[in-house]
Amino acid sequence: MRRIMRNSVVSVAIAAAAVVGLATTASAQSYVITGAYGYYDSNKHMFGIGDTEADGQYPYVQWKVNGVSQGDLVNYNGNGSWRDVTISSGKWGQSLAWRICRSGGGGCSPWLYETA
Repeated sequence: MRRIMRNSVVSVAIAAAAVVGLATTASAQSYVITGAYGYYDSNKHMFGIGDTEADGQYPYVQWKVNGVSQGDLVNYNGNGSWRDVTISSGKWGQSLAWRICRSGGGGCSPWLYETA
């Protein structure tokens, strides 16, 4: 009886771990540089761009779809502000490269790669 019960508990635990693993496979990828924070959430097809320093500089995201530049997404709202930008559905499922940068020579993160 104990052996059957233990096997049932183990089976339930394995099933629960599998469900949790599936639920957490797709998540937002983020990067922080001095004065800026950026992320891309593939579930929402959305970039987030934050300004973290009161220095007159602004953060922006450079992004490419299938290797073609899509222009910069900029947050001009100042220190402590946040901007979310959703990309159009026509780009979903394609190859995406992006990085967070700062104006005035503030530098950029490395390129990050994923599927839009």
